[in-house]
Amino acid sequence: MKRSLKPYNSTSPHLQSYTERIQINDGNITEEAFGNLISRVKVAVDTIITNGIEAPTQFEILTAAAFLFFKEQDVDYAVVEVGLGGLLDSTNIVTPKVSVITNVTIDHQAYCGDTIEEIAQHKAGIIKSKIPVVTAAQDAPLRIIEEVAKEKHARVYAFNKDFGIDSRSAVTGGQMITVSTNDTAPAMLFTTMAGIHQSVNLACALMAVRLLMKDDTNISEETMREGFARTTWAGRFEVKRGLDRTFIFDGAHNAAGAESFSMTYAELFKDTPKTIVMAILKDKNQDAIIREVVKAGDTVLVVPAPTDRTEVPEVLVEKIRHIVPKAIAQTADSVEDALALAYKHTKTGDIITVCGSLYILGDARQWFNHEMSH
Repeated sequence: MKRSLKPYNSTSPHLQSYTERIQINDGNITEEAFGNLISRVKVAVDTIITNGIEAPTQFEILTAAAFLFFKEQDVDYAVVEVGLGGLLDSTNIVTPKVSVITNVTIDHQAYCGDTIEEIAQHKAGIIKSKIPVVTAAQDAPLRIIEEVAKEKHARVYAFNKDFGIDSRSAVTGGQMITVSTNDTAPAMLFTTMAGIHQSVNLACALMAVRLLMKDDTNISEETMREGFARTTWAGRFEVKRGLDRTFIFDGAHNAAGAESFSMTYAELFKDTPKTIVMAILKDKNQDAIIREVVKAGDTVLVVPAPTDRTEVPEVLVEKIRHIVPKAIAQTADSVEDALALAYKHTKTGDIITVCGSLYILGDARQWFNHEMSH
């Protein structure tokens, strides 16, 4: 069965290649095919501009290219991730088989509102008439999602109501979780992804697949389990062991992501001190990220992210010293310099973490792969 993934994935920005943003069966689109798609979309863009319509954004052009590609490749399923919010997002023109709202946290306030309720309202914008909704949202956000779903006669499947996690345990290379739904037997699944937040995401994914299985006999229990076991997510608490160290690559680029990082690190590594290579963007909740990620005894090397939105490293160093006085913080000129420094000043078995912004993960993973191959 062909399976397609995300026209614009949530590791946006891409980590190492722009072609990561359109994938089929875990393979990135080729640069040649991508160039061809964009050229063809450009013809349509030029036409609408000539007709006096406002020029589409980069994201809208990318979304159009992805939809065209998926159509021509005749995919069975397209997993389309919404960019911001949902309500006004360019991906929201599709009529899905199932809508999934994993959780609702304070981020992207500039686009979706200042309160958790306003953000929930935006996310609920992906709910379509009579299309089932799977969600792990809780409390006020869940109530808003349920209200919108009721208006649209869409059935809601809520975490801890209609499906849930019976058990989970960290194992080598990932975790085992048992997910139960109200009308099916519990499923024991392995995932390479660590952390309680990923187990909740996996439970949502299982519920969504179960709904698809009602109408599609091509999806079996066996293929579903294999699909979950083979799924990886670069830059999301990605643990790599090499160079006699343990490396962790994680976005942790907002308050919720940083909290997930903190919980997952504590579960796997307890209170082991770590060396952190960090960048944070200006428009993020820097204090919250620092508080969750940096602990007493840690060493932090702050670098600029390759974007105009990056915070000045010296500013972050001062914040880190103020928030976590028992951590050591200093600047480095680049991700590569910081990693070389981190490696030099650590010993066999130590932990080196890269986090705080998705923008620095590509360079960090590239450095690691280069060092491993030499």
